[in-house]
Amino acid sequence: DGTWTTGDRVINPTEAAIVERIFTEYDRGRSARAIAIGLNRDGILAPRAGGRGKGTWSFSTISGNWKRGTGILNNELYVGKLVWNRQRFIKDPDNGKRQARPNPPSDWITEHVPTLRIISDSLWSRVKARQGAIRDDILVERGQNPAAPKTERARRARYLLSGLLQCGCCGSGYSMISNTRYGCSAARNSGTCQNRKTVQRSVVEERVLSGLKTTLMHPDMIREFIAEFQREMQQQRLSTLSARAGVEHELDRVTKEINNIITAIAQGMFHPSMKARMDGLETDKARLATQLTDLPEPEPITLHPGLADTYARTIADLVTALNADDTREEAADILRGLIEKIVLLPDAAAPNGHAIELYGELGAILTLCGTGDGTNAKARRSSAGFRQVTMVAGTGFEPVTFRL
Repeated sequence: DGTWTTGDRVINPTEAAIVERIFTEYDRGRSARAIAIGLNRDGILAPRAGGRGKGTWSFSTISGNWKRGTGILNNELYVGKLVWNRQRFIKDPDNGKRQARPNPPSDWITEHVPTLRIISDSLWSRVKARQGAIRDDILVERGQNPAAPKTERARRARYLLSGLLQCGCCGSGYSMISNTRYGCSAARNSGTCQNRKTVQRSVVEERVLSGLKTTLMHPDMIREFIAEFQREMQQQRLSTLSARAGVEHELDRVTKEINNIITAIAQGMFHPSMKARMDGLETDKARLATQLTDLPEPEPITLHPGLADTYARTIADLVTALNADDTREEAADILRGLIEKIVLLPDAAAPNGHAIELYGELGAILTLCGTGDGTNAKARRSSAGFRQVTMVAGTGFEPVTFRL
């Protein structure tokens, strides 16, 4: 009706990309503190409350307080939910300052705003599951040691497989129920599952790592790896050919237009606008020529005779990186991000009374420590923090299940 409206919210693409980066990195296993360090290092400005603050990222900016819904990782607006009235403020009669008090969830007001969604439900759920697993570990530790950090200060998954283990009977998480053993959370906390079996943490970790190494060295896996390597190299070659063809076509068009103008001038036709047009075309021609020079020449696909040996070293390096003091924590974070879930099912015939199934993506797991030149690689750092050095540039493998 022509009425001017104000105050409508829209997504800021630049800030949305930062939010996606935070959620993705956390989902892949990075700690909130490591994410904050990376954002500050890259010169990305942090939110500032009303213009106050230093404008730098911190652990609390990202993790916040899950009960109050503060912090980037707890903001439901990113999944299209606008929540009001989470808390109220009262005035302290002694000093006159306002103090926040949480309201019960029944008093919250929620509005669905799908146009403001940035994060998918699946990514949000995985982040919430990881936060919950970290809280479970911290609560167990505080039950045994009251001086341990509170859940709000948890910085990193305490154990290699925290948040990944699921009960094969009910689908609930397996969490630490003592100093050394995992058990079904639902069986312990709510009694909704009959699975009272427990298993030592060290046993599960050893079986997962050993099983990964053994399974990935199966001849079928090696053949799949080599086939995927060839597919990826072919895809890269086609991509390079396509990019070069596009630039060459545009360069040819610009060159023809320049020649047409030169021919027209030679035949006595001239207008001042032709000079300006020629200047622009010459600039385009120089830019395209440089762009074409920078593009790599497509190389024929040849299968390196030692590719199978390189694959074997990649698998060995995965275990090496997880055992080395200088790479263990970051390598574990990355490995956790590559595994979808690990299902533990009580089985009297299985080792330690549990059958273990690992769900993950073979191509992604192989990127942990591989290199494309056949050299022995260790997990290492770059200017962007911990880097995955990949033997296969993409992750084209289908998700697979490993019975360990």
